[in-house]
Amino acid sequence: MDIAYLLQAGVPDIGSRPFTGPAAHVHHVFQELVAQGHRMLAIARLDRGIVQSRDLVTFVPVPPTALDRGPLRWFERGVRRVQSELRLPYAGLFEAVRFALACRAAAAHVDLLYERMGWLGFGGVLAARWLGVPIVWEVNGDHLDEFESLGIAPRGLQRVLSVALMRWAAHQVSAVVATGAGWRARFVERWGVPPDRVHVVENGSEVVELLSRAELRAFQAEEPASGTEGGVQVVYVGGLEPWHGVDVLLRAMAQMRSRHVRLWIVGHGRERTRLESLASQLGIRDRVEFTGHLPISQVARRMARSHIGVAPYCGRVEFSGLKLLDYKAAGLATVASGAHGQPAVLEHGRTGWIVPPCDVEALAAALDHLAAHPELRQAMGQRARMEAEREHSWRHTAERLSELFRAVVQERRGPAGAPEVGLESG
Repeated sequence: MDIAYLLQAGVPDIGSRPFTGPAAHVHHVFQELVAQGHRMLAIARLDRGIVQSRDLVTFVPVPPTALDRGPLRWFERGVRRVQSELRLPYAGLFEAVRFALACRAAAAHVDLLYERMGWLGFGGVLAARWLGVPIVWEVNGDHLDEFESLGIAPRGLQRVLSVALMRWAAHQVSAVVATGAGWRARFVERWGVPPDRVHVVENGSEVVELLSRAELRAFQAEEPASGTEGGVQVVYVGGLEPWHGVDVLLRAMAQMRSRHVRLWIVGHGRERTRLESLASQLGIRDRVEFTGHLPISQVARRMARSHIGVAPYCGRVEFSGLKLLDYKAAGLATVASGAHGQPAVLEHGRTGWIVPPCDVEALAAALDHLAAHPELRQAMGQRARMEAEREHSWRHTAERLSELFRAVVQERRGPAGAPEVGLESG
């Protein structure tokens, strides 16, 4: 199958290493779909313009569109000048049309468009209509929730216009892929899209391939309750933003009965300075190491040397996340925030320990319990790793996407259309 992976708005830096989490996601999905036999083409709006790539290594500019030359270019400048002077709301129309024209030129023969949803990035929807092919959206969060938390949410007429445009675009797509049950529920609620068109396909973890069982603590000799290397090692991997709940984790560390527990905080974000200050105020700075951003190979080695992974999400609707899959792949006993059946990738008491979100006391009690019971940590870690090998590789993610893509294309063609497209047809 010929598939164009579109990235118009809010595009991660897919051209520079080391990759951020979102950029790594794009690369893994793209490469694994290639491995499934699909012919992939990425079209992205980067700082240097709209580019295309067959391998996400070499990027070639898409030729200029009609909006980039002649009278239409002058018309666009005139409209933008009036918009600026009168402070009219921004619709992203020219950006969307320019991106759609680029897609029509570069992806004229594709079977399907797969687009990472971005705010006011409806160029892919326009392109799908012009090309007569289905489009599937990839949803990794809720933009309005994130904008509100950052204090940059649109207001007034700007909000009315942008929400209306996004709702219109959401109802044009053939299917939606959400990376978690929480994101699926919020998308359906936010945009009123029929639930049967919104599917959950979890991310994958490259840690499955980076670490062998022999490297993991869970598959090594049982340890005494105090652990080795001076105690029990807890690790947090992820962003340092308010909704990640790292402040809750630090407060829980301060309340723990055990003083033989150390914490690695691996990641970066706006909250780092405040969190370092909080650790000092709580008197645990000597037991907490802030590593900053690390390449995934180093992150994997840190996890391999850890006993417990923590995902203390606080204040968001989705409790699943890539860190949970990485923890499972690393054979860690995982303590995670959860509610209403989430996170679905963990089974309480078997492959993880789920606590109420934002609950310092519950998190501290869970960490104390696992710190004092090495046999429980080991059993949970072993079961988590074996489940990760079966279900959480990026290959598994690509297989599920392929199944959905085939169904969407077949539905578009109808019963009288061409034969069903199989993996081998790519």
